[in-house]
Amino acid sequence: MFRIFFILLIFSMIQGCAFKSYTTKLDTPIERELVKNDYFSSIDSKSHKRLSASTGDELFVMNRFLPSAKEVVSINPPTGNKFPFSSIWSGTYQYNDGNSGDLIVYTTPDYYKGTIGVLLDDNEEIATTHPLVQVEGLKTGRRWKLNASGKFFTIPSTNFDSWALRYGGHNDNKYIFEIVNKHESKNTDVLQTIYVSEEQFRKGFIIRNVLILGLNIDEYGVIKYKISDVLSKNS
Repeated sequence: MFRIFFILLIFSMIQGCAFKSYTTKLDTPIERELVKNDYFSSIDSKSHKRLSASTGDELFVMNRFLPSAKEVVSINPPTGNKFPFSSIWSGTYQYNDGNSGDLIVYTTPDYYKGTIGVLLDDNEEIATTHPLVQVEGLKTGRRWKLNASGKFFTIPSTNFDSWALRYGGHNDNKYIFEIVNKHESKNTDVLQTIYVSEEQFRKGFIIRNVLILGLNIDEYGVIKYKISDVLSKNS
């Protein structure tokens, strides 16, 4: 009986030493700075740029987004337990296998009580092909492949406004614009037709909190304009 117990003990010790550990516990955990949640829209990148449109063209497609108040992990791990959807993670170990460079292992008490973490680089992107690593227990150093790349933490956004502004041409000294539905229907539904005078076009006019500043119109009926989202902080 003693011999069997001794053999099992030796076997468990061998198993525990089967994985080489490259992790070192940090004296002070790295507390993560959560990404600030800000409103943003799809036209932010076009703000104040000189644009053009012909009759029938869309001046822009507006999608407004409001980020969630919570940061989440939506990746599925190969281990038995899933990552907690919303939890507090911190850098608790440093990892360096001689080739990887210095990486940080982020853990949370809500995932295997902090004994398994994920390797992230300075940009909090998933590092190496096997980023899951066990940092405590008999199998310290064991690693798992993760079928994901890029940012580990994400902030989901809700699209609460989706529409486009289409140019309907120039007639009787009026510029014609159509608000087109892009969110609630697969069809191109015209929600509203707006007529803008020459003076309004030149001075700038606002449609659904988007400022459109008309610059000129050429002989072929192509209008030049600039746009900016009134709700955006970068406007």
